[in-house]
Amino acid sequence: MKQLRQAGFTLLELLIGMALIGIVLTVLLNVFTQGTQVSTQSSSRAEMQQELLNAQQLIAGKLREAWYVYPPGQTINMTGTALTQKPAGGNSWLVGTDPILAMVLPRKNSSLSCATTTPTSTSGPDGCYRFLAYYPVKRSVWVLGTGIGSWRSPGSDDVNGETWILAEYRGTIAPGTGGTPPTTPPSIPTGNSANILSDYIAPTTVTTGFTTTSPVNNTYSMFTYMAADGTAATASKPVAGVTLNLATTRKVAGATLRLPNATDEYTISIYPSNLGKTAAN
Repeated sequence: MKQLRQAGFTLLELLIGMALIGIVLTVLLNVFTQGTQVSTQSSSRAEMQQELLNAQQLIAGKLREAWYVYPPGQTINMTGTALTQKPAGGNSWLVGTDPILAMVLPRKNSSLSCATTTPTSTSGPDGCYRFLAYYPVKRSVWVLGTGIGSWRSPGSDDVNGETWILAEYRGTIAPGTGGTPPTTPPSIPTGNSANILSDYIAPTTVTTGFTTTSPVNNTYSMFTYMAADGTAATASKPVAGVTLNLATTRKVAGATLRLPNATDEYTISIYPSNLGKTAAN
């Protein structure tokens, strides 16, 4: 008499099936995770690039309007706060040595006298020369300096705390002698506030996890100053052109992104056409 085979799975078959299901699920999870990471990195790249290029174009526009550009060798002291602190520490910046660009824009209305109070028919802020400075601050220092909940804070991001932000500092200067660039640099307005212009700036100097000299060297100079004869500008050779170099970097989804690539920067050269000129009314 034939014995009927019992229907169902043996314990061994169940274990093998469960193992196969586990392998399939693991593969699917890895594919999904990798897809999410790629999508996140791609989105971050686009945001980083757009923000940096917008900042670069804004600075270029201001430079084209500049009445005076502070030359290499000039000391710039703005405030003693964290928002004007050099990445290396301290608040005293040296143009040409530290990564800072400082300039003076002409008055918007030369018929007005300079006043930072409520404008009148004869005075107002439009009668003042406008001081602008662009410089980097370590991101972690900036976030701490702006305080929790401040509209100027880009938000905490500890893994990217060693990257830089690009800041803009503004002030006003009472009119002096116009017509030609001054032989003595205008006094720096102090005690004003600074605002963030761009986030996740790649440090120009060696910074663990972001900027290296080996196996690739991606250190760089943020601002380069040129005189009218094409040589380097100095205190005795006024600035006639500025080359602006910027790169952006950020750790995102397990990868360190850097744009435009691992070693280069977005570069633009600007030759101000308004040096020493006053506003026409």
